[in-house]
Amino acid sequence: MLEEKVYFEQIKSIRKHLKEHLTEERYEHSLSVSFTSIALAMAHGCDLREAELAGLTHDCAKFMGKKDLLNACEREHIPILPEFIAAPQVLHGIYGATYARKHFQIENEDILSAIYYHTIGKPAMSLLEKIVYLADYIEVRRGEREELEEIRRIAFYDLDTAVYKTLQATIQYVEKKGQAMCSLSLEALQYYRDLLEKGEDVQ
Repeated sequence: MLEEKVYFEQIKSIRKHLKEHLTEERYEHSLSVSFTSIALAMAHGCDLREAELAGLTHDCAKFMGKKDLLNACEREHIPILPEFIAAPQVLHGIYGATYARKHFQIENEDILSAIYYHTIGKPAMSLLEKIVYLADYIEVRRGEREELEEIRRIAFYDLDTAVYKTLQATIQYVEKKGQAMCSLSLEALQYYRDLLEKGEDVQ
């Protein structure tokens, strides 16, 4: 009972912090991702608290600008690849993991990794990483595009196919906007394409 009370106090504290730092739209998105992460965790046998924490905090550093994020990464000795600088939309995840550790006392490496990779993806993601990656994409405030509706359905029974389709859609979107794409995202796309062609399930 005490552990449960401590956990709920932690969630309340994090929500308060996020509400004070994020825009209203971004805060509501964070709540929605946390709820979607819980739902996916229920469907796929992932720890519910880890899913809630990772989903809630995935955008915790989103309020920071590119310059501040780069300075923070340098200050914390976080390696920044040149392609990350060319794709600033990923920086809040890169630093977000450290931000969550410092401000919310989150030490669970799987949660921190889910925050770090939630915009990029990577080959062989853990169950929690896949859940947060997908929840960020499919939560209700993302709209009702045709491909999004399909991924929402698939995500609750076939995570790897949903991850592949999300990577595919994200890469197409980024390329269409003329933005830089991280090589790790392309590696992830190839990994999950190969995985599905082999008919393997690593969920």
